Amino acid sequence: MDVQSSQQIIEDLTLESNTPYLAVVFPLDGFNITEARILEYFKDFRGERYWFKSKENMFNKIGINYIDGFTRSSFDSNTLEELKTTVFQKLQYIKLDESLTMKADIFGGMRFDDKRTSDEWMDFNMVGFHLARWQFDLEQNAGIFIVEKDELEKQGLVEYILHTLEGIERTSVKVRISNIKSEHEIFPDEWKELVKNTLNVLDDEFLKVVLSRQLLVRMDENIDLNFIINRLLDEAGTYIVYFEKNKSVFVSKTPEKLFNVFDNKLVTNAIAGSIPRMQDDTENDENKAEFLKDEKNLFEHIVVRDSIISDIEPYTEGIVFNDKPSIMENRYIYHLYTPIEAKLNEDANIFDVLYQMHPTPAVGGLPKKRAQEYIKENEFYTRGLYAAPLGFISENSDAEFVVALRSMLIKGSSATLFAGAGIVEGSDPELEYVETMTKFRPMLNVLEAL
Repeated sequence: MDVQSSQQIIEDLTLESNTPYLAVVFPLDGFNITEARILEYFKDFRGERYWFKSKENMFNKIGINYIDGFTRSSFDSNTLEELKTTVFQKLQYIKLDESLTMKADIFGGMRFDDKRTSDEWMDFNMVGFHLARWQFDLEQNAGIFIVEKDELEKQGLVEYILHTLEGIERTSVKVRISNIKSEHEIFPDEWKELVKNTLNVLDDEFLKVVLSRQLLVRMDENIDLNFIINRLLDEAGTYIVYFEKNKSVFVSKTPEKLFNVFDNKLVTNAIAGSIPRMQDDTENDENKAEFLKDEKNLFEHIVVRDSIISDIEPYTEGIVFNDKPSIMENRYIYHLYTPIEAKLNEDANIFDVLYQMHPTPAVGGLPKKRAQEYIKENEFYTRGLYAAPLGFISENSDAEFVVALRSMLIKGSSATLFAGAGIVEGSDPELEYVETMTKFRPMLNVLEAL
């Protein structure tokens, strides 16, 4: 970044009177900047930081210092669309490199449902999206700095951005290792009993419900967030969600995309049906072959796939998918997987799509509304952000949301882990319990000093 020419671009800029913010788009070329260095450099903004990384390496977004956005106590898609538009209309852009295409994002999402929240989720709103002052996308190799115009000093602005980037590059990231002090399963026997009772209410009209539970992990000291950030990079093939709000940190390494929209093309996927991954490759190959023929898992998967297709039909055209699922491989588990693509209608509202698709049958059940009510009435806790939709919306209407599985909530020295299993006719309570233990493994691995 040439300081003199970049500063001249700023000096020549005519400020619009109807936009309170100036968004300066700058390149990251020539800087050795990593996720950990950015987050450590801005450690004074703990409680106002996020990191959202695509499993396909399409984006790698970090946001620092929530300066604008919106929160709501209920979900209304038209109101949220208006609030989103209002936030982006506050921005005037200036590029320090004309080749850059990066636009500002708002990051956030909504809780799984509107069940009265327990104290552990008080830091997170029912619906909330945040505009961060500093935004980085390490895949686009670009960043945005948003400054209030009434505080803007053109002279020295480029030097300030350059000074910040140099500071990030020089930042040393120190990691402190904590040890697990205890692991406590919350109501494991009661959960198995709930599964058993649920099997008695499933029928031809109530096909499936996903029941989840918690594992409370206590460390011997406060959890070092630098350690968590470092551990999150260990596994490919999953999204990374790291979301700070006040004194809470929500973390997810989810395999599941809810949907994305790029250039009016909507992409989603059905992920349902799972088996554990073993250490022996030969055993895994045999298990995968049986997995693709297993009636219970195939039934669960097809139900989820067809429900998702039904959800997106009102907002899309030209839906394309394969009749037979493939296998998605993660470090600890295999899933049945079907990608689904369609063209988004021009008048479609992103929040309409979000509300219609959440929750997928993979995390709620079928029929969706009945399963949601059953979960609210019978699970032993409030899900909060577990299995909730989290993601970003850009000013150009590109968006991506994930289903926040394989997740935990960090507070001080404790972490609450979440895992669920899809209950259908023929489910075995003991096997479903074992499946949830497998699904706790990714977050336990993040916490452990291996």
